[in-house]
Amino acid sequence: MAVVICGVCAVPSAQSALSDASRLSGLRVRHAVPTARVSAARYHALFSPSADQRVYERLGLASHSMHVQLPRAWYDVRTHRLFVQRGPRPGRRTLIQEYVRALIDQNFHLRRLVALRARDHDHWYAAQAMVDGVASLSSGLRAPGRALAAQLRYLGGRSALASALRTFPQTTEQLLHVDKFLEREPALPVRLPARAGGAGLVESETFGELDVRNLLQAFHVPGAARVAEGWGGGRVALYGDVGVIVLRWDTAADAGEWQAAVPSYVAAAFPDADARTCPPLDGCWGDVAAGVLGTTSVLASGPGSAEVAAALVRQD
Repeated sequence: MAVVICGVCAVPSAQSALSDASRLSGLRVRHAVPTARVSAARYHALFSPSADQRVYERLGLASHSMHVQLPRAWYDVRTHRLFVQRGPRPGRRTLIQEYVRALIDQNFHLRRLVALRARDHDHWYAAQAMVDGVASLSSGLRAPGRALAAQLRYLGGRSALASALRTFPQTTEQLLHVDKFLEREPALPVRLPARAGGAGLVESETFGELDVRNLLQAFHVPGAARVAEGWGGGRVALYGDVGVIVLRWDTAADAGEWQAAVPSYVAAAFPDADARTCPPLDGCWGDVAAGVLGTTSVLASGPGSAEVAAALVRQD
């Protein structure tokens, strides 16, 4: 499919939107922003996840909608281009949001985010949200990092924002809590064995505080944000055909609070699963198993989940 690329003139009022983005953000326009007008199918393909999604399907997210409404314009740091979906034109605030992101790229070199995404998903998401949050201060649109960006601007003005764009939050915990960001508190390491319960490790990636919050909120678990606040580190993994979340918590009480929320999550995500006892784990429901040992929790879903979860709990 051909993609037609031109200068900022490709989108009506683009030049004025770029000027407004520079004025509102205080960021210098170093060069024009190439623009690609693409079909809806091509535009949506740009947002398609490249990672294996089986682990998230195992966690009940295959049929549960967690999708957000995509904007009609999006600046891609990999190609340094603004992609605009054909059809209804993007609103002016959306254009300003994406042009500010382009200006952040021109001034702070966001290409480093590309490699970060493959290496540490939670770190990448926190960094991406920081960029979006700074841009939202100019556009007025909502963004996950807007609260942190606003707090930093209040504390240190544009120089504090510039510093955050150079260093980025390292975790979504730092993104959600300005004190954690200022302290640069790192995530606790989570080490996964090559095999658990007879199944081999297929893949894994980091699973942050915001992931915990979003998972619980997706299934309307009460107090999701409060439960997630005790996060210390985490990974989501696929062992054979079993999806697993291994979390380290700040305290044993935080781990217990998570475990107390698991039955509500399971009831919403897997309503037909029957509860049963499955020592040494805390609980099993159909093909879902969960347990806590000290400050570490394990949640597994899929055929053989109890064996995988028990092995992971024992190895902690």
